[in-house]
Amino acid sequence: MDHSEVLQQACYVFLNDLNDEINHSSALQLDDQEIFQRCRLIIAKEQNPQVKTYLEILSEVIRAYLTGRASEDALRFYLSEQFSIVNEEIDGLIHGIVAIKHQSSHTDTSHSALLSFADYPKVSVIITTYNRKAFLYQAIQSILKQDYPYIEITVIDDCSTDGTEELMHQSFGSESRVIYMRNEKNSGPGNNRRKAFAAHGDGEYVLFLDDDDYLIDMNYLSKAVDFHNHHPEISFVAANVFLEFSKAKQLKISSLQLSRIIKKQDYFMNFEKKGYPKPSSTLTTVFKREALMAMDILNMNMVNDASIYLRSLLVGDAGFIDTLAGVYRLHGDNITFNLSQRFLIENLEEKLLIKNMAVQKYGYHEQEMTEWFNHNAYDTISYYLLNSAKDATDFKFMYHWALNHCPPIYNQLRNEFRTKLIKKQLLRISLLRTLLGR
Repeated sequence: MDHSEVLQQACYVFLNDLNDEINHSSALQLDDQEIFQRCRLIIAKEQNPQVKTYLEILSEVIRAYLTGRASEDALRFYLSEQFSIVNEEIDGLIHGIVAIKHQSSHTDTSHSALLSFADYPKVSVIITTYNRKAFLYQAIQSILKQDYPYIEITVIDDCSTDGTEELMHQSFGSESRVIYMRNEKNSGPGNNRRKAFAAHGDGEYVLFLDDDDYLIDMNYLSKAVDFHNHHPEISFVAANVFLEFSKAKQLKISSLQLSRIIKKQDYFMNFEKKGYPKPSSTLTTVFKREALMAMDILNMNMVNDASIYLRSLLVGDAGFIDTLAGVYRLHGDNITFNLSQRFLIENLEEKLLIKNMAVQKYGYHEQEMTEWFNHNAYDTISYYLLNSAKDATDFKFMYHWALNHCPPIYNQLRNEFRTKLIKKQLLRISLLRTLLGR
């Protein structure tokens, strides 16, 4: 029996035991906390530590479902993707959990029905893609399956060579809600986001989706638009996701653990610090178009995730829906794991522009913004040196850039990364000797 079969059998046993517990205790009117405790007791019987880890995540998904922090779509998705449970069997396996949810007091009150088509503002979804046609198909379908009725998807293809163009014509050529744009030469996802937004991003709300990510809650866009309707002060609203570790074939919950409303200055000044995490990509983030225009998106040098968030936080608060809405893939080909030096410099220059905007247009103090920029520059350069820098030239270039633009972090970077640079140089010498046969 291989690993997937072992997981599947363990899931069957777990859910059948849980159903038995629920059936025998129905008179007690079990609440979510009691169900979670029953889950823990069942998991404690599992002898395989690896399987136990998967079941613990499943119990967290069940708990999230029972407390309104995950939809039934998300629960079904997790059972199907992580445990290979076929749809025909899921109903029977979760019937006890669904019954408990229906009698529970935890209900989703954030999603109120809109009365007519005129009540639905348009949501423009922009998907950048390059040579990922299999992923792209799933991303588009996850939007088309949303229950929200007024959606327009723009796919901008960065000159793919893997048959993406054929896929788009064959699968979506007759779909009126999908627009296909194709570049004649490669220009990168940041430029493509801006280009597609300028051409077709005319919805009142905008979602930027990467081609390898997708939504799993089919009501999510309805919830996001409803949240905007109730909180006009926000620039965007985001939600939680599953992280998909593709090589290990494992899904884990990534919870932002933010308040429903986060004040713009607090989030802006502490962005990506402890207690103020950045949402995974922008896959669940529905932006207000008015906020994107106010923060000058059409003149951005690079429309990457962090920059969109930071600029948006200059003009409005942030919203958060505590629900599992999408899947963010971690497969080693994500751009954050393969930063080029050019990309890094454009990123740093964009943060410098944001710093100046904050001071000149939005009244932030010069000194505090200088400290803010130095902190962000240090984090950005450190990440590059740790993960993407290849040789001494890369290190020296970044040291020189820091000396010219943010001198206070220059010595800190050199002192911290001196050992890493020496190790890289030694490895390079060792490799040369091996190639030369010495």
